Amino acid sequence: MITLHLFLCALAVLWIYFLWSRRRIYKLMLELPGPIGYPIIGSTYEHVIQKKRQIRFRTKYFNKYGNTILTWIGPVPIVITRDPNFLKDVFATCHNKSVHMVKAITNCMGNGILSTQDPLWHEHRKNINPAFKLDLLVTFLPIFEAEANRVVSLLETYVDKGEKSVIRDMLRWSVRIAAQTTLGPDVKEEELFKNDTLVEKLNALISLTTLNLINPLAQKKIIVNLFGHEKQKTAHVAEVFKMVDNVSECKKNLNYIIKYLTCIVQVVEKRLNSKEESSGVESNILVNIAIDLYRKGVIKYNDIRSECGMMIAAGFDTSGLTAYHTLYTLAAHPQFQAKVFDELTEVFPNSADFQITYTDVQKLVYLDRAVKETLRLIPAIPITAREAATDLRLPNGVVIPKGVLIGTDIFHTHRNPEFWGPEADIFNPDNFLPENLQKRHSHAFVGFARGKRNCIGLKYAMLSIKFVLAKILRNYMVKTSFPFKDLVFVDNMTMKLVEYPRLEFLRRT
Repeated sequence: MITLHLFLCALAVLWIYFLWSRRRIYKLMLELPGPIGYPIIGSTYEHVIQKKRQIRFRTKYFNKYGNTILTWIGPVPIVITRDPNFLKDVFATCHNKSVHMVKAITNCMGNGILSTQDPLWHEHRKNINPAFKLDLLVTFLPIFEAEANRVVSLLETYVDKGEKSVIRDMLRWSVRIAAQTTLGPDVKEEELFKNDTLVEKLNALISLTTLNLINPLAQKKIIVNLFGHEKQKTAHVAEVFKMVDNVSECKKNLNYIIKYLTCIVQVVEKRLNSKEESSGVESNILVNIAIDLYRKGVIKYNDIRSECGMMIAAGFDTSGLTAYHTLYTLAAHPQFQAKVFDELTEVFPNSADFQITYTDVQKLVYLDRAVKETLRLIPAIPITAREAATDLRLPNGVVIPKGVLIGTDIFHTHRNPEFWGPEADIFNPDNFLPENLQKRHSHAFVGFARGKRNCIGLKYAMLSIKFVLAKILRNYMVKTSFPFKDLVFVDNMTMKLVEYPRLEFLRRT
């Protein structure tokens, strides 16, 4: 009996200690508004089940509670904000992604720059920066040229045939350039990269990572196995764990991902066993940088595969989606597409098979504004999370304790009417005129993040996207019957739509 009493006392002491250790979080709950968090499932029930991860559920919360709210991912508290004033402090001081986010990424993609934490991240970033310098990016222009011409040839078969689905075509374009610029142009001869199902399987990998992110339970193999086949639970529990069942379905696709990573290993092995040393700009291709770091003992062998595989998986989706979204937004707003075309005809008087130089791309200032306005309204990454490195004070005086997750809601920051005005949801490339940018908060647009841990592929993405769009829009007028206001956005590691609008292509001269 005494032993039982001691055991119960120990449990009580541990429980009191647990509550005491979280006292600042409970205080934050009283000071910061937000939806109620339920045990185990947190605030995710409405988001995942009722709204099917539709982003507009947060629109409702922001409209109800204000620019910064407290919500819960399972048992994990997360402060979500669309306030540029607060984001400025977050990007300046919070360089680490949350442990929860890092675990989700490493579980699915392995170790790489996307999941590395400070202080290792800083050194890692410095090591691979050469792979994204301008002098190397310019050497990729022949790859961009060949793959853009390939897309134009494909779109030629769609001319005058009504609206077509082109989302997979644009994703296929981006995975081809991502593979060649990461592993070298020879990789396009590998059978795996000729297979159209690669896009589908990479998307499955990204979806698996997303499922790990939105519910910590999806990171627990025991929970997945325990509840993945439970059929007789209450409707509420069954719906929650239907998401976990989806994890098992995604894992079936990982066999294909293993083949994909094995292909990368084969490329790496060829480079490692080659007697010829890479020289000049070729030495700065990501795979060669990773191999050099491995030879110096800086990273492990498996990290070469993870780094290259992660860069292809992450880069292909963001660039492909942004190119597609820009085509759609210009199709849905023909008055702005006409201005893009006027600029293109000035730079490229002849249509069809014209060549593009880096200097030509720099002249496409209106196209640049159209791409950025698309990224404002349809950001490639809708939300991301950092961990508070120190106590952070909100503009209203509330203190966010060190260690708490801070979600940067990029989608809603870009549509915040307090900073973008009453027409924040309306497409208008003039938002990025220099005089308009000067009047706006520096962190009202964070499409590529900001601060020390901004997007390493920013220049690469904008160059490749404008390159392919110039080829397409100079040769074709793009039309759509799908209204812009009817788009329904879905939370994912990268932006998804409930329905992808179809596009019609008409030949220009």
